[in-house]
Amino acid sequence: MDKGFSILSKNHDAYLLIDLLGNIEFASENCEQLLGYSSINLQQSSLHKLFVTEFLDQTHTFFKCRAQEKLDNFDAQLQGKEGRIIDVNITAMPIYFEKDIIGSYLVLKDITFIKKHKLSIEREKEYHTLINKLSRLSEKHAIAGQLAAGIAHEIRNPITAIKGFLQLLMGENDGNKFYYDIIFSEIDRIEVILKELMVLAKPTKQKYEKIHLQDILEHVITLMVPQANLNNIQIEKEFNFTTTCILGDSNQLKQVFINYIKNAIEAMLDGGVLRINGSIIDSRQVNISIIDQGPGIPLEIFKQIGQPFFSTKENGTGLGMLVSRQIIKEHKGDINIESDAKGSSVHVKLPVCSY
Repeated sequence: MDKGFSILSKNHDAYLLIDLLGNIEFASENCEQLLGYSSINLQQSSLHKLFVTEFLDQTHTFFKCRAQEKLDNFDAQLQGKEGRIIDVNITAMPIYFEKDIIGSYLVLKDITFIKKHKLSIEREKEYHTLINKLSRLSEKHAIAGQLAAGIAHEIRNPITAIKGFLQLLMGENDGNKFYYDIIFSEIDRIEVILKELMVLAKPTKQKYEKIHLQDILEHVITLMVPQANLNNIQIEKEFNFTTTCILGDSNQLKQVFINYIKNAIEAMLDGGVLRINGSIIDSRQVNISIIDQGPGIPLEIFKQIGQPFFSTKENGTGLGMLVSRQIIKEHKGDINIESDAKGSSVHVKLPVCSY
Protein backbone atom coordinates (compact mmCIF):
# COMPACT_ATOMS: atom_id res chain seq x y z
CA MET A 1 0.00 0.00 0.00
CA ASP A 2 1.14 4.29 -0.43
CA LYS A 3 1.61 7.78 0.55
CA GLY A 4 -0.35 9.25 -0.69
CA PHE A 5 -1.62 11.28 -2.29
CA SER A 6 -1.28 14.57 -0.62
CA ILE A 7 -5.02 14.15 -0.02
CA LEU A 8 -4.13 11.77 2.83
CA SER A 9 -1.24 13.85 4.11
CA LYS A 10 -3.60 16.81 4.61
CA ASN A 11 -5.80 14.72 6.91
CA HIS A 12 -5.15 15.85 10.50
CA ASP A 13 -6.42 12.61 12.08
CA ALA A 14 -4.31 9.83 13.54
CA TYR A 15 -4.78 7.08 10.99
CA LEU A 16 -3.29 3.77 9.89
CA LEU A 17 -3.24 1.86 6.63
CA ILE A 18 -3.02 -1.92 7.10
CA ASP A 19 -2.76 -4.81 4.67
CA LEU A 20 -4.75 -8.05 4.76
CA LEU A 21 -2.18 -9.70 7.04
CA GLY A 22 -2.51 -7.05 9.73
CA ASN A 23 0.80 -5.34 8.95
CA ILE A 24 0.86 -1.55 9.37
CA GLU A 25 1.87 -0.15 5.99
CA PHE A 26 1.51 3.54 6.87
CA ALA A 27 1.00 5.61 10.02
CA SER A 28 0.22 9.33 10.06
CA GLU A 29 2.37 11.74 12.04
CA ASN A 30 -0.44 12.28 14.57
CA CYS A 31 -0.13 8.63 15.62
CA GLU A 32 3.12 9.59 17.34
CA GLN A 33 1.33 12.10 19.56
CA LEU A 34 -1.45 9.61 20.36
CA LEU A 35 0.66 6.48 20.93
CA GLY A 36 4.15 7.71 21.74
CA TYR A 37 5.74 5.64 18.95
CA SER A 38 7.30 7.24 15.88
CA SER A 39 5.52 6.74 12.56
CA ILE A 40 8.57 4.86 11.24
CA ASN A 41 8.47 2.36 14.14
CA LEU A 42 4.74 1.84 13.67
CA GLN A 43 5.27 1.11 9.97
CA GLN A 44 7.56 -1.74 11.00
CA SER A 45 4.94 -3.24 13.32
CA SER A 46 1.58 -5.04 13.12
CA LEU A 47 -1.88 -4.85 14.71
CA HIS A 48 -1.29 -7.52 17.35
CA LYS A 49 1.55 -5.42 18.82
CA LEU A 50 -0.61 -2.33 18.97
CA PHE A 51 -4.15 -3.40 19.89
CA VAL A 52 -5.21 -5.15 23.09
CA THR A 53 -5.51 -8.78 21.97
CA GLU A 54 -9.19 -9.24 22.83
CA PHE A 55 -10.12 -6.86 20.02
CA LEU A 56 -8.37 -8.96 17.34
CA ASP A 57 -9.34 -12.27 15.77
CA GLN A 58 -7.22 -15.39 16.21
CA THR A 59 -4.98 -14.62 13.23
CA HIS A 60 -4.46 -11.01 14.36
CA THR A 61 -5.41 -9.81 10.90
CA PHE A 62 -8.50 -7.80 11.76
CA PHE A 63 -10.95 -6.98 14.54
CA LYS A 64 -13.04 -9.66 16.16
CA CYS A 65 -16.63 -9.75 14.85
CA ARG A 66 -15.98 -6.83 12.48
CA ALA A 67 -16.85 -7.13 8.78
CA GLN A 68 -14.25 -5.83 6.32
CA GLU A 69 -16.73 -5.11 3.55
CA LYS A 70 -18.18 -1.86 4.92
CA LEU A 71 -17.51 1.24 6.97
CA ASP A 72 -17.53 0.46 10.70
CA ASN A 73 -17.26 2.50 13.88
CA PHE A 74 -16.48 1.08 17.33
CA ASP A 75 -14.42 1.56 20.49
CA ALA A 76 -11.24 -0.37 21.30
CA GLN A 77 -8.05 -0.15 23.34
CA LEU A 78 -4.48 0.41 22.16
CA GLN A 79 -1.19 -0.33 23.88
CA GLY A 80 0.84 2.86 23.83
CA LYS A 81 4.50 3.34 24.66
CA GLU A 82 5.62 1.97 28.05
CA GLY A 83 2.48 -0.18 28.29
CA ARG A 84 0.04 2.74 28.49
CA ILE A 85 -3.54 1.66 27.66
CA ILE A 86 -5.40 4.15 25.47
CA ASP A 87 -9.15 4.11 24.83
CA VAL A 88 -9.92 4.99 21.23
CA ASN A 89 -12.85 5.22 18.87
CA ILE A 90 -12.04 3.59 15.54
CA THR A 91 -13.55 4.20 12.16
CA ALA A 92 -12.53 1.29 9.92
CA MET A 93 -13.14 1.12 6.19
CA PRO A 94 -11.92 -1.24 3.48
CA ILE A 95 -9.51 -0.14 0.77
CA TYR A 96 -10.50 -1.41 -2.67
CA PHE A 97 -8.48 -1.76 -5.83
CA GLU A 98 -10.23 -3.11 -8.91
CA LYS A 99 -13.10 -4.50 -6.80
CA ASP A 100 -10.73 -6.40 -4.48
CA ILE A 101 -10.08 -5.47 -0.84
CA ILE A 102 -6.33 -4.88 -0.41
CA GLY A 103 -6.37 -3.56 3.15
CA SER A 104 -8.08 -1.24 5.62
CA TYR A 105 -8.00 2.44 6.52
CA LEU A 106 -8.33 3.09 10.28
CA VAL A 107 -9.05 6.50 11.81
CA LEU A 108 -8.16 6.68 15.53
CA LYS A 109 -9.83 9.06 18.00
CA ASP A 110 -8.61 9.36 21.60
CA ILE A 111 -11.62 8.89 23.94
CA THR A 112 -9.65 8.28 27.14
CA PHE A 113 -11.01 11.47 28.66
CA ILE A 114 -14.58 10.45 27.84
CA LYS A 115 -14.11 7.00 29.33
CA LYS A 116 -12.66 8.37 32.56
CA HIS A 117 -14.95 11.29 33.16
CA LYS A 118 -18.21 10.21 31.44
CA LEU A 119 -19.27 13.31 29.64
CA SER A 120 -22.87 14.43 29.80
CA ILE A 121 -25.40 13.04 27.30
CA GLU A 122 -25.40 16.31 25.38
CA ARG A 123 -21.63 16.35 25.07
CA GLU A 124 -21.59 12.70 24.03
CA LYS A 125 -24.15 13.39 21.30
CA GLU A 126 -22.06 16.28 20.02
CA TYR A 127 -18.97 14.09 20.13
CA HIS A 128 -20.51 11.26 18.13
CA THR A 129 -21.98 13.73 15.63
CA LEU A 130 -18.49 15.11 15.09
CA ILE A 131 -17.08 11.58 14.86
CA ASN A 132 -19.61 10.72 12.15
CA LYS A 133 -18.79 13.88 10.19
CA LEU A 134 -15.05 13.22 10.42
CA SER A 135 -15.59 9.57 9.51
CA ARG A 136 -17.47 10.56 6.36
CA LEU A 137 -14.72 13.03 5.48
CA SER A 138 -12.04 10.40 6.07
CA GLU A 139 -13.95 7.96 3.87
CA LYS A 140 -14.09 10.58 1.09
CA HIS A 141 -10.33 11.12 1.38
CA ALA A 142 -9.66 7.40 1.10
CA ILE A 143 -11.99 7.05 -1.90
CA ALA A 144 -10.34 10.02 -3.63
CA GLY A 145 -6.90 8.43 -3.20
CA GLN A 146 -8.15 5.09 -4.53
CA LEU A 147 -9.80 6.83 -7.47
CA ALA A 148 -6.58 8.59 -8.45
CA ALA A 149 -4.66 5.30 -8.32
CA GLY A 150 -7.38 3.47 -10.25
CA ILE A 151 -7.53 6.09 -13.02
CA ALA A 152 -3.76 5.97 -13.48
CA HIS A 153 -3.86 2.17 -13.63
CA GLU A 154 -6.71 2.06 -16.16
CA ILE A 155 -5.08 4.62 -18.45
CA ARG A 156 -1.82 2.69 -18.48
CA ASN A 157 -3.39 -0.39 -20.14
CA PRO A 158 -4.76 1.32 -23.30
CA ILE A 159 -1.59 3.41 -23.60
CA THR A 160 0.43 0.18 -23.75
CA ALA A 161 -1.82 -1.17 -26.51
CA ILE A 162 -1.65 2.08 -28.49
CA LYS A 163 2.14 2.08 -28.30
CA GLY A 164 2.35 -1.53 -29.48
CA PHE A 165 0.03 -1.12 -32.47
CA LEU A 166 1.76 2.10 -33.45
CA GLN A 167 5.03 0.19 -33.69
CA LEU A 168 3.32 -2.34 -35.96
CA LEU A 169 1.97 0.45 -38.18
CA MET A 170 5.44 1.90 -38.54
CA GLY A 171 6.69 -1.43 -39.86
CA GLU A 172 3.84 -1.87 -42.33
CA ASN A 173 3.38 1.68 -43.60
CA ASP A 174 5.69 4.36 -44.91
CA GLY A 175 5.05 7.71 -43.37
CA ASN A 176 6.63 10.82 -42.05
CA LYS A 177 9.06 9.66 -39.34
CA PHE A 178 8.79 13.07 -37.71
CA TYR A 179 5.10 12.47 -36.99
CA TYR A 180 5.79 9.05 -35.52
CA ASP A 181 8.50 10.50 -33.29
CA ILE A 182 6.08 13.13 -31.97
CA ILE A 183 3.45 10.49 -31.15
CA PHE A 184 5.97 8.26 -29.34
CA SER A 185 7.33 11.25 -27.47
CA GLU A 186 3.87 12.20 -26.22
CA ILE A 187 3.11 8.61 -25.22
CA ASP A 188 6.34 8.51 -23.22
CA ARG A 189 5.30 11.75 -21.56
CA ILE A 190 1.92 10.26 -20.58
CA GLU A 191 3.68 7.22 -19.09
CA VAL A 192 5.93 9.46 -17.00
CA ILE A 193 2.92 11.40 -15.70
CA LEU A 194 1.10 8.15 -14.83
CA LYS A 195 4.12 6.82 -12.98
CA GLU A 196 4.43 9.97 -10.87
CA LEU A 197 0.66 10.12 -10.34
CA MET A 198 0.77 6.61 -8.89
CA VAL A 199 3.40 7.78 -6.40
CA LEU A 200 1.16 10.64 -5.33
CA ALA A 201 -2.12 8.74 -5.39
CA LYS A 202 -1.48 6.09 -2.77
CA PRO A 203 1.13 5.45 -0.03
CA THR A 204 3.95 3.20 -1.31
CA LYS A 205 5.56 0.69 0.99
CA GLN A 206 8.93 2.18 1.83
CA LYS A 207 12.01 0.15 2.62
CA TYR A 208 13.36 2.04 5.61
CA GLU A 209 16.85 1.08 6.65
CA LYS A 210 19.92 2.60 8.25
CA ILE A 211 21.86 4.29 5.44
CA HIS A 212 24.87 6.59 5.03
CA LEU A 213 23.60 9.79 3.45
CA GLN A 214 27.01 10.70 2.03
CA ASP A 215 27.15 7.42 0.09
CA ILE A 216 23.81 8.29 -1.55
CA LEU A 217 24.98 11.79 -2.46
CA GLU A 218 28.30 10.54 -3.86
CA HIS A 219 26.44 8.01 -6.03
CA VAL A 220 24.01 10.65 -7.33
CA ILE A 221 26.80 13.14 -8.06
CA THR A 222 28.71 10.47 -10.02
CA LEU A 223 25.60 9.91 -12.15
CA MET A 224 25.09 13.64 -12.78
CA VAL A 225 28.72 14.64 -13.56
CA PRO A 226 28.50 13.71 -17.28
CA GLN A 227 25.40 15.90 -17.76
CA ALA A 228 27.11 18.72 -15.86
CA ASN A 229 30.22 18.47 -18.05
CA LEU A 230 28.11 18.66 -21.21
CA ASN A 231 26.67 21.94 -19.92
CA ASN A 232 30.07 23.38 -18.92
CA ILE A 233 29.22 23.07 -15.22
CA GLN A 234 31.66 22.12 -12.48
CA ILE A 235 30.24 20.35 -9.42
CA GLU A 236 31.89 21.24 -6.13
CA LYS A 237 30.98 19.22 -3.03
CA GLU A 238 31.73 19.61 0.65
CA PHE A 239 30.42 17.22 3.32
CA ASN A 240 31.18 16.96 7.04
CA PHE A 241 28.98 14.01 8.01
CA THR A 242 31.04 11.05 6.76
CA THR A 243 29.81 8.62 9.44
CA THR A 244 26.34 10.09 9.90
CA CYS A 245 23.40 7.75 9.25
CA ILE A 246 19.72 8.37 8.60
CA LEU A 247 16.73 6.05 8.51
CA GLY A 248 15.11 6.00 5.09
CA ASP A 249 14.61 4.54 1.64
CA SER A 250 17.81 4.95 -0.38
CA ASN A 251 16.13 4.67 -3.79
CA GLN A 252 13.57 7.35 -3.00
CA LEU A 253 16.22 9.70 -1.61
CA LYS A 254 18.32 9.19 -4.74
CA GLN A 255 15.26 10.14 -6.80
CA VAL A 256 14.92 13.36 -4.80
CA PHE A 257 18.54 14.48 -5.15
CA ILE A 258 18.74 13.53 -8.83
CA ASN A 259 15.68 15.71 -9.43
CA TYR A 260 17.10 18.72 -7.56
CA ILE A 261 20.57 18.48 -9.13
CA LYS A 262 19.11 18.00 -12.61
CA ASN A 263 16.93 21.10 -12.14
CA ALA A 264 19.98 23.10 -11.03
CA ILE A 265 22.01 22.00 -14.06
CA GLU A 266 19.21 22.88 -16.45
CA ALA A 267 18.88 26.33 -14.83
CA MET A 268 22.57 27.20 -15.48
CA LEU A 269 22.37 27.94 -19.20
CA ASP A 270 25.74 29.70 -19.21
CA GLY A 271 27.59 27.09 -17.16
CA GLY A 272 29.32 27.82 -13.88
CA VAL A 273 29.78 26.14 -10.52
CA LEU A 274 27.14 23.97 -8.84
CA ARG A 275 27.83 23.59 -5.11
CA ILE A 276 26.50 20.68 -3.04
CA ASN A 277 27.13 21.10 0.70
CA GLY A 278 26.25 18.87 3.62
CA SER A 279 26.44 19.68 7.32
CA ILE A 280 25.14 18.51 10.70
CA ILE A 281 22.68 20.72 12.63
CA ASP A 282 22.61 20.36 16.43
CA SER A 283 23.59 16.65 16.13
CA ARG A 284 19.92 15.88 15.37
CA GLN A 285 19.60 16.86 11.71
CA VAL A 286 21.64 16.98 8.55
CA ASN A 287 21.28 19.74 5.99
CA ILE A 288 22.00 19.26 2.28
CA SER A 289 22.18 22.39 0.14
CA ILE A 290 22.19 22.41 -3.67
CA ILE A 291 23.23 25.87 -4.85
CA ASP A 292 23.29 26.90 -8.51
CA GLN A 293 24.48 30.02 -10.35
CA GLY A 294 21.48 30.35 -12.64
CA PRO A 295 19.46 33.52 -13.26
CA GLY A 296 17.12 32.83 -10.35
CA ILE A 297 13.39 32.14 -10.38
CA PRO A 298 10.96 34.99 -11.16
CA LEU A 299 8.58 35.74 -8.29
CA GLU A 300 5.44 34.85 -10.27
CA ILE A 301 6.93 31.44 -11.06
CA PHE A 302 8.44 30.90 -7.61
CA LYS A 303 4.96 31.05 -6.05
CA GLN A 304 3.78 28.19 -8.27
CA ILE A 305 6.66 25.79 -7.64
CA GLY A 306 5.32 22.47 -6.36
CA GLN A 307 1.85 22.90 -7.79
CA PRO A 308 0.67 19.80 -9.73
CA PHE A 309 1.35 19.93 -13.48
CA PHE A 310 3.04 23.35 -13.35
CA SER A 311 6.39 23.32 -15.15
CA THR A 312 8.59 25.80 -16.97
CA LYS A 313 10.17 23.01 -18.99
CA GLU A 314 8.91 22.19 -22.46
CA ASN A 315 8.63 18.48 -21.65
CA GLY A 316 8.16 18.75 -17.89
CA THR A 317 5.29 17.00 -16.09
CA GLY A 318 5.09 19.44 -13.19
CA LEU A 319 5.11 16.52 -10.71
CA GLY A 320 8.83 16.16 -9.92
CA MET A 321 8.96 18.84 -7.22
CA LEU A 322 5.69 17.63 -5.71
CA VAL A 323 6.88 14.01 -5.53
CA SER A 324 10.26 15.08 -4.09
CA ARG A 325 8.68 17.23 -1.41
CA GLN A 326 6.38 14.36 -0.45
CA ILE A 327 9.28 11.91 -0.15
CA ILE A 328 11.19 14.32 2.10
CA LYS A 329 8.09 14.78 4.27
CA GLU A 330 7.66 11.00 4.58
CA HIS A 331 11.26 10.86 5.85
CA LYS A 332 10.34 13.38 8.60
CA GLY A 333 12.40 16.02 6.81
CA ASP A 334 11.86 19.52 5.54
CA ILE A 335 12.72 21.45 2.38
CA ASN A 336 13.29 25.14 1.79
CA ILE A 337 13.85 26.83 -1.59
CA GLU A 338 15.49 30.23 -1.96
CA SER A 339 16.15 32.26 -5.10
CA ASP A 340 17.50 35.63 -6.19
CA ALA A 341 19.29 37.14 -9.18
CA LYS A 342 22.52 35.30 -8.26
CA GLY A 343 20.95 31.84 -8.37
CA SER A 344 18.71 29.40 -6.53
CA SER A 345 19.32 27.01 -3.66
CA VAL A 346 17.45 24.00 -2.31
CA HIS A 347 17.98 23.11 1.35
CA VAL A 348 16.91 19.66 2.54
CA LYS A 349 16.90 18.77 6.25
CA LEU A 350 16.65 15.16 7.42
CA PRO A 351 16.72 13.69 10.95
CA VAL A 352 19.82 11.80 12.04
CA CYS A 353 19.29 8.12 12.85
CA SER A 354 19.00 7.78 16.63
CA TYR A 355 19.82 4.08 16.84
